[in-house]
Amino acid sequence: MGKLKSYQKQFQTLLDKGIDNAEIRHKRMVTRPFDFAEKLEKEAKSYSFKSVRQAHNQYAKSLYSSLRTLNERANGYAADLIARIDKEAAAAGAKSGNSKQPAKKTSTRRSTTAKKTASSQSSRGTASTSTASA
Repeated sequence: MGKLKSYQKQFQTLLDKGIDNAEIRHKRMVTRPFDFAEKLEKEAKSYSFKSVRQAHNQYAKSLYSSLRTLNERANGYAADLIARIDKEAAAAGAKSGNSKQPAKKTSTRRSTTAKKTASSQSSRGTASTSTASA
């Protein structure tokens, strides 16, 4: 029983030290933001809302302009990379002799002709007989 009491006291001491350490760290951590907020509050009284808004708008414009430039650069890089991959794939396809054969155009011509015939006859009012035969 004495060992369990000893372990319980050690555990309690460990928890107390952990809580004290967490409290000290928390106080240190929040000191900076509160100091900054107090300083900002003092300095903000000397600025008008209009000047703060202008500064905000200027910074925001600069930020979004920079982001758009970054996006354009990334887009250009991606396009170059895709073009290079396509070129390498085409070269690899040419080396292996696997050339793509063109699709049959007869079925495409029939469906296009049928559509043209159907649309021209539907404008005349006789589409039902020609579409059934096509």
